[in-house]
Amino acid sequence: MDHSLDFQIVKMFDSFCKKVIRNEARNIKKRYARLREQQISFTELPESVLDSCQTFDISAENSEVFLAQGMKLIVANLELAEVINQLSESKQIIILLYYFAGFNDREIGEAIGMSIGGVWYQRKRAEEELKQRLGEKSYE
Repeated sequence: MDHSLDFQIVKMFDSFCKKVIRNEARNIKKRYARLREQQISFTELPESVLDSCQTFDISAENSEVFLAQGMKLIVANLELAEVINQLSESKQIIILLYYFAGFNDREIGEAIGMSIGGVWYQRKRAEEELKQRLGEKSYE
């Protein structure tokens, strides 16, 4: 009697798991179908829309390359690059990794050996310095 009850419980759990997986697969398929309906290929866009898109000239003359944690990061705005150069080295690395490499505070902290709170504080201080210096430049 005990063996058959255990077997029934196992079969019921197996059935439940299969239903959950099947329903999750359906949900994923529906989500992807909705995404495919909303997306459009660049080749299908009319020329007028493509002409109105903004393009950026990221060449050696219009940008500056920074080296942070072994990565070459391009800053296309020369005015911003000049102001970033005026920051301390640690603040430069934090700003470059956060805004130009897409790291979050935890990843930056692991890379440079600083706590998350320390990275957040230094980033906020660097942002304030950048705002102040860029504001001063606009009045010159």
